Amino acid sequence: MTQILARLRRDLDCSVDPVNRAELSAQIAAYLARVGKFEEARQLVNTIRQHFGQGQSGRVTVWLMLAEGLIQHYEGLNPTALERIRGAQVLGLAMGYSTIVALASAWKAHIEFERSDFKEMFTSLHLATKNVGAEEHDAQARLAMVLSNAFLIAGNREQGHLWFKHGHRHAVENGDQASIDALLYNRAAFLLARLRTLNCKETVSLSDIASVRMEVASATNLQALLRVTALQDHVRLLDARLQLLETKFESAIAALQAVRGAGPFAPHNFDQKFIELEICYGQMMLGETDAAVAHLPTNKVSEFSSLDIDERVVAAWMMRTMAEVDSRIGDYADFSVEFENLWSAYSDMCESLSTELARFGYKSDRQH
Repeated sequence: MTQILARLRRDLDCSVDPVNRAELSAQIAAYLARVGKFEEARQLVNTIRQHFGQGQSGRVTVWLMLAEGLIQHYEGLNPTALERIRGAQVLGLAMGYSTIVALASAWKAHIEFERSDFKEMFTSLHLATKNVGAEEHDAQARLAMVLSNAFLIAGNREQGHLWFKHGHRHAVENGDQASIDALLYNRAAFLLARLRTLNCKETVSLSDIASVRMEVASATNLQALLRVTALQDHVRLLDARLQLLETKFESAIAALQAVRGAGPFAPHNFDQKFIELEICYGQMMLGETDAAVAHLPTNKVSEFSSLDIDERVVAAWMMRTMAEVDSRIGDYADFSVEFENLWSAYSDMCESLSTELARFGYKSDRQH
């Protein structure tokens, strides 16, 4: 049992106040959701609702809404998760309950970042920083994670690492192994996302690939050690895509085939056709041109318009690369135009995000 879970359950055993017990139970449910124990989390939520389902306590209600939002997010990346978390934030503001405002705002920013909704993300981050206490480790760790991820995507690895350390320190002090796992996973995921995109313009160095391989291995090992099952297929997908960068095409294809139909994955960064396109690209790089042409799921970059901009850049690059090898894939010149347009949009996004991060100006306790 992790330290934070042991502490919450110990506090629950010692409490005789019904409201306090319900708050603690909701916090336990939220943690269980983050490590993939969804059935246990739902049972706790249902028990709380039997006694506090009519809004008898505002504090219980906000913790319950946050727990329900995290169950929805981690079990199925359900879009309604954001609404439940926003509800906790709004009710917390009405109550003047700064602890829940900070934590709900940090979680809201986390989901908004994943959706590339940076305008709303910064609004949520501002609200989180206005309300978070220095020793509120949950909110501090989540806030730091969002900022670390944003800096990594923008290409500022130094600031990303500073915020990673900030979040890691708060997670350790809180005994929160789930946040430590999430920090490691997110750093691996966003470093790889950046590397995959940069590789479309200029072949990335072996040392950079090796560095990200270490990050993915760390995330994989810790997830196995902690028996975290929430979103575990995301790590498998990271590994498969990293193998493509490593030019280990045979094993990459096998890994991509294994992750078919897995998940859940969010629609803004996953498309089954994209997996098939990656498999097709691997086959083409192995010289299996006929198989690649036969396997091609689409020759239209526009079919990936719902994905994040970096994913669309990679899709256009793969199609252009394959078309250069075999014209049956499509017109190389057309793919080149699409790729350059998407690359320009991606560069603009990174520049805009960097500007907003600099303007945000919030510093960790190690940067004051």
